[in-house]
Amino acid sequence: MMPREAVTRLNEGSEITIPLRNLVSMIAFTAVSVWVYFGLTERISFLEHNLELTMAEVEENDTWIDEFQPPKEVQNTVVRVQELEIELAKLKLILEQNTGRWK
Repeated sequence: MMPREAVTRLNEGSEITIPLRNLVSMIAFTAVSVWVYFGLTERISFLEHNLELTMAEVEENDTWIDEFQPPKEVQNTVVRVQELEIELAKLKLILEQNTGRWK
């Protein structure tokens, strides 16, 4: 067992001494740490919110792209161009058969 004198008892009447400079440094460190913590927490919350808004906009755009239908006039024009391409290919074939030199 340890001698009775070496045992230190802590109670509400115990006193400690610390240099004032060290105490002020610890308080300042704690204050700066708390300020940095809340600043980082605020920044992370802001970025998460910004990301949520951006993702909502991306989803809206993706839905619009997936559901996009060109106007009927454009669809009709595409069909007519395809028909013209087929007709042109037929004419090239006929011309090749008749002249034998179509390039």
